[in-house]
Amino acid sequence: MDSLSLLVLGVVLCFSCYGAFSCPKRCTCHVGIDTTEVVCPDVSLSRYPSDSLPGSTTSLTIQFTSLDNITAYDLRATPLLQELHLPGNRLSSLPAHLLVGLQHLHTIDLTGNLFQTLPPQVFHHAPLLTLVLKDNLLTNVSADWLPRTSNLTWLDLSGNKLSKGPSALLQRLTRLEILHLSQNHLEELPADSFHSLPALERLYLDENKLQALDAKAFSGNANLTHLFLQKNQLESLPAAVFHGLARLHYVDLSENKLGSLASGTLAEGMVWVDLSSNPWHCDAALVPLWKWLCGQSDRSEPTCVSPEALKGRVISQLTSAELSPVPAQ
Repeated sequence: MDSLSLLVLGVVLCFSCYGAFSCPKRCTCHVGIDTTEVVCPDVSLSRYPSDSLPGSTTSLTIQFTSLDNITAYDLRATPLLQELHLPGNRLSSLPAHLLVGLQHLHTIDLTGNLFQTLPPQVFHHAPLLTLVLKDNLLTNVSADWLPRTSNLTWLDLSGNKLSKGPSALLQRLTRLEILHLSQNHLEELPADSFHSLPALERLYLDENKLQALDAKAFSGNANLTHLFLQKNQLESLPAAVFHGLARLHYVDLSENKLGSLASGTLAEGMVWVDLSSNPWHCDAALVPLWKWLCGQSDRSEPTCVSPEALKGRVISQLTSAELSPVPAQ
């Protein structure tokens, strides 16, 4: 083959490669050895760009656009897709068989859309590990969204309108490690609420309306390491609520309505417990908490709200006499 023929062949191959990795208008594409990432942030985008996406796309982000519809047919254009990020769009519904054929998809992020409900089997057909439904309008969660053999390890349902925990769905998530239920309308946690989650490590329940916890709310969660309960309405805690949680070392109880804690509620192995911004009443009933705080080298510094004589004082800096004064003779 002469040099001219080689040159022509090279040009043809270059154009072929360029076509294979063409990038949709108003999007950016990053091509690596084993990955092709596409990001489309244009607010004027209103249609899924399936006809111009590289077939090798492994990660697709369409964010803060006017996109209001997506179909299983659209997703067929990217059979190698591993991550699908669709935050801040105008999606309000999804087809039941959306993920058919996506045998590599492990992450889907639907943060900040307009979903009030979703159809059964909507997240079947793909080996999902991470599902994010944060900041939508969901009032209920269906167990049928995911298959019975789901391998999901991360589920984010924060920022919705859930008044009850998704117990039926959680029964299918025996491998779940991280669960976000923050910023919902949860008022109670029945016994064994998360019993089906033996692998659970991080549980986010902050900014709900919880007024009390059942003593067995976290039974079965022996691998729990981080528990977030801040900004609720908790007035008391059962003494045994954290018993059996040997790995639990971070608990956030700040901004609740706690006035005291029963003896034995907090274990010595807890490395950090945030107790700030609670209405602590500093009298003899607070001695167990005072002793626990004094034994911690790394701690938050909650302060007394009452009685008036101790208001604003750091609890760990009080003396036993101040907490349990000897009655005047």
